[in-house]
This record gives sequence, structure tokens and C-alpha cells, in this order.
Amino acid sequence: MSPPDDAYEARDLSRFAELYWELRCPERPRFVEDLLRVTLPGGALHVLGGEAQILQGASLPWVMENLVPLLDGTRTVGDVEAAFPGVVAADLRDAIHLMHMHGMLEEGEGAVAGEAEEARRAQRAFFSRYLRRTGRNRSRGEAQRALEGARVRALGDGDAPLAGMLVTMLREAGVADVRLAASAGELAQGEVDLAVVIGDQGALEAAARACIAARVPMLAANPGTWTIGPLTIPGASACPACVRLQIGAAAADPALDDGAARALWGRALVSRVAQHVIFHASGLLAVAPLEHVEVWRPGAGETALHPFMTRLPSCPLCGGDAPPRTATLPSGHAESLARMFHNTTVVQPWHIGQHAGMQAHISPEVRKLQSTPAAPSPRRPPEGAGTQVTAPLGAAFGAPAGAALSRRRGATGTLDAGALGALLELSFGGRVERRAEGEAHVRRNTASAGNLGSAEAYVAVARVPGIAAGVHRFELAARALAPLRAGVAAGALARAVLAGGSAEHAAAVESAGAVIVVVGSVARACSKYYARGYTYALLDAGLMAHRVELLAQELGLAATAVWTFDDEVVAGVVGVDGIDLAPHLLIALRGAATEARDVSR
Repeated sequence: MSPPDDAYEARDLSRFAELYWELRCPERPRFVEDLLRVTLPGGALHVLGGEAQILQGASLPWVMENLVPLLDGTRTVGDVEAAFPGVVAADLRDAIHLMHMHGMLEEGEGAVAGEAEEARRAQRAFFSRYLRRTGRNRSRGEAQRALEGARVRALGDGDAPLAGMLVTMLREAGVADVRLAASAGELAQGEVDLAVVIGDQGALEAAARACIAARVPMLAANPGTWTIGPLTIPGASACPACVRLQIGAAAADPALDDGAARALWGRALVSRVAQHVIFHASGLLAVAPLEHVEVWRPGAGETALHPFMTRLPSCPLCGGDAPPRTATLPSGHAESLARMFHNTTVVQPWHIGQHAGMQAHISPEVRKLQSTPAAPSPRRPPEGAGTQVTAPLGAAFGAPAGAALSRRRGATGTLDAGALGALLELSFGGRVERRAEGEAHVRRNTASAGNLGSAEAYVAVARVPGIAAGVHRFELAARALAPLRAGVAAGALARAVLAGGSAEHAAAVESAGAVIVVVGSVARACSKYYARGYTYALLDAGLMAHRVELLAQELGLAATAVWTFDDEVVAGVVGVDGIDLAPHLLIALRGAATEARDVSR
């Protein structure tokens, strides 16, 4: 049996995976139970699970008969290696990595309490086969605990029995905090992770208005028109009004006049909604209604999918006045085509929240940076220069950048030189590769249009131990902050934000320990992409803001992004012309410990 064109070998896979933090192998690998294995002619094995693949090779029988039985979640990779002293350790690791990358292994969590395990055994086994689809969970237990901890509210406006049915289904799946809401206002009361509304178009839009105001994600379902979606994430994805303006009001299916048949299909619709809720809460699979609307036609036995439902910038429910209105939709609604483009880019805010395995193109150097050795000591400043000297991050910021990034449970929550250094290096940083012909290639830690790195960091430091107060520019090649001017600029930046209309954001900027000003190198982007360069510079700045926010969370820091301010004032503070180099975003950084003290006053 000849290998297919897209086949590849496991050889050297473990060595390659060591370069990528996203591809790390389970510490105690466990072979996924819920897989269908079919033997094919020629000794190949067709495995059906979260993904379908064909395994073949001379070592396959040995792997399945000898290696797989030991992958039960109780042994470390080192234990497995010790069990086969006659086998090269690297070959064993290659096989384990290959199985893990294709969804055949999960992280073993040791013994789970018998009663808890038995109650959800089949469900946990089902979860384990889909872990690698998003990579957000390492084990079936993580997915189950995420589901059990979800806080869900359901509202059946005119369809209370269906909403009650949904609550029952979710409780049976393990969701502990799921309740019926009596009104749209109750959907967003307290801490809520997801609201589900079952009703007609008017009820869905009324509920969406309340959820958007409270910034609560909402999944819509209309049993009258047999539609599911969208899943509205406030400020990010389409709302029911966006959908109505783009595809019109869905027509009811007149074929279901029989009450029993309608009830049966209603239960099926609710089951589908419950499935989407479970996928969203557990993080196992991407939820289709996020960017799609699912339409059923029970009478015809058909389904349809309206793909790419974008959030409309000028939507009367979730948007605002977003000129210039250069496009007219079939509904007659006028929209800004340029702003719609921003809302339909490949990398969206909700994608950034996914596991880094979904972002291999964004962060291929993170693992390498985590083991970067400390840089040499900073140069001695010249006489009379004070602290105005460019210093390598590894020295001026203390430990290597990766050392400060230790997951939330180990982060100190202190905004100091080490934390700021890690934040800048793992977002705006990268590695410069010199080439024989005298050119250089930059491997950036955050993706950018054309690898041009249009998003640059200017840092206004006010109170960061180990760094002089003043405005600095981050230099990727030197891994350093280059001082531009001394003194605290927080007051000027706060006034610029206040001029943009936000007193709350102005206060956050003024009290911040440091403010990162994301400056877009518009000229650099336009030199390659011409008129589109400005759009790409904006997208690069937005992606960088998401990157910084995630890193801040890992370091236990508070990050506040601000995008409404007086551009001319901010450009003057950081010393750019505002045209070729234009400020796009401000990110105010504070230590979590400082945040807690301020709140308690």
C-alpha cells in the first residue's frame, strides 16, 4: 500500500516539537478510548475520532501491541522510555508526539474519584477525542470541569417549555449553574458566561440589546423559523439585528402542521442548541453560530448555512454611526464597507483566546524565548548621562523574558522591569537572523502583514522599578528600551484620552505604571501594500493589542486598551509625525497588587 501524497514520517518529530511550546507532549500520555480503529489491507490502520487518519509503517504493529497499552495516563514519558531499554528514546518520543498531534493522546490526570468518573465516563471519553480540535484543554477532565463551571441563563420568550427542556439537558450534561430567566433583564444579572434565548426575532433582538449592554455573550434560537445563531459576543460578532439586515427575516416552514411532528422537531432544535452550548462552554469545538447562522427546513429535510455573518459597524442594535457609508445591503441598510472589512478579518478577538496551537503562525518563537539565556550586563552610562542609556532587556529588566512568564498561578502581579521586559519581548520582540548576503530576516513573535512589523512600541514609563521615568522606544534587534525623553508623560496622555471623550480611560492612563503606545509604521506598510497599507497597519495594531492583553493576563497585570484619543497630542508625546508613524492604540498597564489597593480605598 503506497503512502498518500500528504503522508509524513514521525522521524525527528519530537526534536521539531521541542521548538514549539504549542506542541508540547502530555506529561502522562493516555491513549484516547473513544476511537474507532479499522484495519486496512497492507497492515495500515484507519483511525476515526476527532480527526480521521491512516497510520502505516513497519513499526505500527509493535506500537499498537506494546507501546499503546502503556499509555494509560499513569506513566510519564520517561517511565515509558524506561520500559523499553532496547528502543531508542527519540524514536519512542517521535511516535508519542505523532499520536498526540493527531488527537490520539491526552493528558492523564491520575485517578479520578470513582463516583465522579463513573457518572460522566462516556461523556469524558467523548470529550477526549476532540481535545486537539481547539487545543484549549489538555484532558477530558479539563473539558468536563470547564463545562461544569459554566454559568448559563436561558430565556424562552413565548417558548418557555423549550427553554426548560434546554436547562434539563444542560444539567444532565453536568452544568451546575444553569437557570431559567423570567425576562431579558435577568439574563445579564450577576456573573453570566452565556445567555441562550429561544424566541421570535423581536424577542431575540430585545434580549440581545440587554446582553450587549451588559457584555454577556448570547446564543439565539428561533423555533418559528428554525434558525440557530448567531452567537453574539458583544463588540466582536454579529447580533440578531445584524443577521436580519444581511439575510432578511427567515420564513417559517409551513410543512409542520402536525403538532406532534412540530414538538419532535422542537426537541431536536433544542438538542442542537444544547450541543452548541456544551461546545462553547467546554472549548472543545468551534461553535458554528459564532460566524454562521444555521437554518433548518424540516418539511424538506434540508439544512442551510449562512456563512460569515459579520458584525455591522452601523447596526442599529450593536453598532453606531460608522461613516463613510459606502455599501447598501439588500435590506436597504447603508454600511461602511471599509469597517466591515475589519470585522471579517481572519484573526478575530475570539480566535486570540484559543490555544496557541491554533496560532502557530503567530508565536513560533515563544518556546525558544522561554529558554533564552540572560543577556550581558548593560553598558556603563557615559558621564553625565544619568539613566538615559539603551540597555538590553535581559539585564535592565532583570531575568530573561521567559522567566517572568510563568502562568497565572505563579505570576506575582507586580509591574516591574522583569514583567515589562517579558511583555515587550514576547509581543513586540523577535529574533533577527543574519544571512550570508548581508541581509537579515526577522522572525517576529507576533504576526504582521508582510512580516513588516508595522506595530511598534513606545513606552511611557511612570512607576516601574528598575526603569527610569520617561518615554522609551522598544528596539527589537537590541532587545532594549531606547530612551527618548525623561519625565512622566502620563498627564499629557490622560488629557489626550479625555479629549477623546472617556474620563474612565483617562483615569486609567493617568494612574498607570506604564503606558504602551502602539505606533503604526504606516509608511512601511504602504511601501509594500500601497493604499491597503493603512488598513493593514490598523489590523497589525489590533492584533498586537490582543497579544499584549493575553500576556498581561499571564503575568497577573491589568491592561486597559484605549483607542479614542487626540492623535496629535499623543504623537507629540512620543515624538512621531502622526502620518508615516501614527499612534493607533494606548495600553495602560498596572500591577494587580496596585489595582487591589486602589479599589480598597
